[in-house]
Amino acid sequence: MSQSITKLLPVQATMTFSFPTTTSITSRSFAQIPRPCPQCAGRTSYLSTRQFSTTRRREALVKNQQTNLDSRLPRQSSMKSQLKKASKQQMGNDLGKLPQTFILPPSSELPPWTTLKRSKIHWLQLKTAFKDWWSLVVFLKWDAKRDPLTGKKMRKPMELDSRVAIAKDMHERFHVALAKGDMKTLQALCCEGLLATARTRIDKRKALFKRASKYVERWKLMGYTGWAYGPLLDRWPLSPLLPGSHARVVSDRLAPLPVADTYIRQCIVRIRSVQRYVLADEEKGKTRRHTDYVVIQKITSKGQDGEWKLWGLTEPTTMDEIDTMLAGSSKEIGATLAERIQDKLSNLTGV
Repeated sequence: MSQSITKLLPVQATMTFSFPTTTSITSRSFAQIPRPCPQCAGRTSYLSTRQFSTTRRREALVKNQQTNLDSRLPRQSSMKSQLKKASKQQMGNDLGKLPQTFILPPSSELPPWTTLKRSKIHWLQLKTAFKDWWSLVVFLKWDAKRDPLTGKKMRKPMELDSRVAIAKDMHERFHVALAKGDMKTLQALCCEGLLATARTRIDKRKALFKRASKYVERWKLMGYTGWAYGPLLDRWPLSPLLPGSHARVVSDRLAPLPVADTYIRQCIVRIRSVQRYVLADEEKGKTRRHTDYVVIQKITSKGQDGEWKLWGLTEPTTMDEIDTMLAGSSKEIGATLAERIQDKLSNLTGV
């Protein structure tokens, strides 16, 4: 009777029971458990895992195939999306001079005071200066972001009184470092384009003259030409009105960049100086008077101000460009800032 009960137990059973009063565990029960045939075992596993509907299974296969197809053929994002995803490092710091920058030419290149065009040019200068100053107020003061803890606007200083001093210091340090071939100082001062030009010039001097005493040039700032006003007068807003100043801000603009929470500020300072220099291929030095339009800039990204960098030197606005501005043409002079950044990103991404 116990053997018949053992045959009726499932495969996983390991104990046998008998109807007598005592319950015993038999060691033979393990050997007496019937084992299914291989065909039955295959059917049992298939029935236990088979799905009643194959629709979801087919959809899952199609979905996986579509995912693999998308991974093999990624979609090309538009240039506008690339500009939004671009980082400050990808964009770089050499974006050129801002478009529509107005620098008043010397009086010798302007028409006479008796003409109407001369009045229009100075009216354009006044409007441009006010518009540039207003852009500083809006970005640095008005549209400043609020502190998440205090809720107050995180306004930034406009640095109106320190612009001339910063430009003069960077102008002198650059020429001294370029004459000595000091690349470490140049890397801290210059933007990418000016740094590449300085490195090329230093490498050419080293290739021509193997001895260090030969390829090192000498440069010295002898002084400035023009009136040097005291610190009480040489302050904004009086400094632009002082005649004959040796250093003056001729343009200070701030423009947003097509990157999240990023804008560039570019300041141009006219410096009149007397310089003495001895070039590598010359034995005698030269003393010359120079009028340099020094361009300094800094980029602010996500509330973090970058350092002032020396972009290089520029020239005053030509009369042809002034005529275009006076005509009110909507056409930009040269490439726009967005086009320059697009060119940089296209070179990086290969689009």
